[in-house]
Amino acid sequence: MKFLAPVILTALISVAASGSVRSNVCPSPYEPLDETRCIFVDAFVAYTWQETVDLCKTHGGEILMIEDCETFALVYDYVRSQDATKGKHYWIGATDEVEEGAWKFVNNKPTPMGIPFWGVNEPNNGNTYNCAFMHASYNHYWYDSQCGNRYNPICLKTY
Repeated sequence: MKFLAPVILTALISVAASGSVRSNVCPSPYEPLDETRCIFVDAFVAYTWQETVDLCKTHGGEILMIEDCETFALVYDYVRSQDATKGKHYWIGATDEVEEGAWKFVNNKPTPMGIPFWGVNEPNNGNTYNCAFMHASYNHYWYDSQCGNRYNPICLKTY
């Protein structure tokens, strides 16, 4: 038995050094969202859309991009689960600043349009409302807004 302990320890060190063991600990200021993503929500300080993009990058993450209903449900449940976060508007990483009407995420992927993501008749304000946010009064469906408005940030980070 006393010869087995060094063998096990050597095997654990080898596996850890190979990078095949993933840490499920989110770095501060992030918290776990699911098995592969961490979330950071600042419910106390509002930023412009670009300030939110920059803030998320300083923490090693990205402004929230929701490409599927599962992610939308996870984020919705997260912000609605806490008194401090549920009544706030949140920026998402979608814009049509480059080409009016062509909504894309900051990673240049097309933004899903229509229900169940956007509010009724959204986006609707032409070339003056070029950034998207989650509207607290409308179940956090997406609405377009002026990019210089101040809403709260949500950042995601994959671990």
